Amino acid sequence: MDQATIVGYALTYIAAIIAVFLMFLPAFILFALLLLVAAAVQLVILFLNAMAVGLYRSLGRAHRNMTDRWHRTRGGGKLVPH
Repeated sequence: MDQATIVGYALTYIAAIIAVFLMFLPAFILFALLLLVAAAVQLVILFLNAMAVGLYRSLGRAHRNMTDRWHRTRGGGKLVPH
């Protein structure tokens, strides 16, 4: 085998690799876009989860403050004069 044949085979091999890559390029692009969409959905879910936890905590704090206020207005554990 001479050097020209080896170079020809190498160029053919590289051309085949490039052709296969170009054939699968739309699938790679689609897969990358799906990964981006999945990441965006995860960010939205994380944001909604954080908002729900914040709302739950604020409602719990408001409920605790209201019950403390109700207990204070009912005498707060002090004896009521008769």
